[in-house]
This record gives sequence, structure tokens and C-alpha cells, in this order.
Amino acid sequence: MSLIEVKNVSYSYNDSMKAVDGLSFSIKKGDYVTIIGHNGSGKSTVAKLIAGLLPVKEGSITIDSLEVNEENIAQIRTRLGIVFQNPDNQFIGSTVRDDIAFGLENKQVPSENMEAIVEEFANKVGLTAFMDYEPQNLSGGQKQRVAIAGILAMKPDIIIFDEATSMLDPKGKKEIKQLMYDLAAGDDITIVSITHDIEEVLQSDDCIVLNKGKLFMHDVPEKVFGDPDKLRQIDLDVPFIENVRETFGKYKIRLKSDDLKGMVEELCRSGSRR
Repeated sequence: MSLIEVKNVSYSYNDSMKAVDGLSFSIKKGDYVTIIGHNGSGKSTVAKLIAGLLPVKEGSITIDSLEVNEENIAQIRTRLGIVFQNPDNQFIGSTVRDDIAFGLENKQVPSENMEAIVEEFANKVGLTAFMDYEPQNLSGGQKQRVAIAGILAMKPDIIIFDEATSMLDPKGKKEIKQLMYDLAAGDDITIVSITHDIEEVLQSDDCIVLNKGKLFMHDVPEKVFGDPDKLRQIDLDVPFIENVRETFGKYKIRLKSDDLKGMVEELCRSGSRR
């Protein structure tokens, strides 16, 4: 069943060229969906339109049959959270504890219930030991985990990650991606991730490719990356494993996916030993 429906949506900034142009797609409940494309392809604009941070002026977006508009936006925001690119811009509270509790306070959750909820979701993202830390004393990855804990405490149906790992160091990226994979493994939360990370795309259920504000491809990752020539038309990277498959194919050598994956893993291990 589709949870998010985007139908014929267009959006322009200051009457300039359309950032999103006649875009239509749907996202099923419980799926982990990645959206990829070059800078300027419309990825972040789509995220903001779905979240109601930009007004839908052309076309329509519905979340569980509820249209994203001014009348419904308060209700929609109780069901959706967004994690942005820059972790330094997301702190509201003076400590980790205060930040996770902020949304609960806005929902007027009784104070006697709030502490248990804050502890539950701090533990879920591995931040129990940092509850009284100030934001400036945390790493980028830890700050993103605080943002995610605050969203999870609100028990949303949808979490949008808008290039949430792009400003993190390798350790932070690994931590946040693993947390996203863990969330996606459940059936309760639908994840929409705007990303440039090919490894992450390969872990997702569904991949949407945008080009110049238009829908270019929409399929499972295996099929999206199984057509490398089409991706190269818009100068998108192809996973290393597909480059290997393509090279062997030129010599009419066919490999099973498991064999190919094993070869690539061994090549990576050999490289790291050197």
C-alpha cells in the first residue's frame, strides 16, 4: 500500500527554472527508499515538499491519503520527521536530554512520562552516557543521533534523511548509516533518504533517480544499477561491483551474484592488507 503519493508536482524558486518538474512517484509503507541524482536534480526540494517545508503549488502530495497543505500540515508533522545535512543546525536544547525532550514538551506529554521516553530513545541510538552533554562537546555523528532520537521519540510513520551523512567523518557516516539500516529492518517506519552514497542505495528497497527535476528512473537498486549505460547518460556513478560485472561480461564470462560479491570482498580485503 502506498503511504506517500507525489502526483505531477512542480516547484520553482523565484520564478527561475523548475527545481522539480512534473514529478510523480509513490512510496510504500515500511519501505526504505533512496533518492539520488546530481546537485540541482531536485532531491532536497522533493524532501522539503514532502515534509511541508515548501508549499505544494502545482500538483499534489498525499501522506496516507492526507494532502500536504496548510490545512493539514500540523497533523502531517506529527507523523513525519526530517534529519538535515548539517548536524550543528539541529540542536534546540542545551543538553542531549533537553533536545530529545523538546518535541515531547510541544506535544504536552506529561512530565512524569517524559523521562522514560527520553531514556528509551537515547538508549536506542546509543547515547545514554551522553544525556547531560552540551551539543558542542559531541561529534557530528553523535549530533545526528540526537536528532534521530528526538524524532523517534515522537513515534513518526516517516523519517526523511536529507543527505544526513554528507558532512560527517567516516566514523560518523558508518554510525548513522548503520542506525538507518537498523530502523529500516523494522516494519513500522518508512525511510526516505536523499543521498550520494552508492553503498547506502544498494541497501535500500527502492531507488528513485532524478535528473533536472524530472523522474529519470524508479526501480529496485539492482535494476537501476543493472543499466549502467543509462546512469552514465546523466554522469552518475556506477557501483564498483557493476563495473566488475560489466568487464567480465565483455569477455563473455558470466558470474552469479554471490560469486561476484565474494570476489569484490576479497579484492577489498587484499587492498586493505597492502
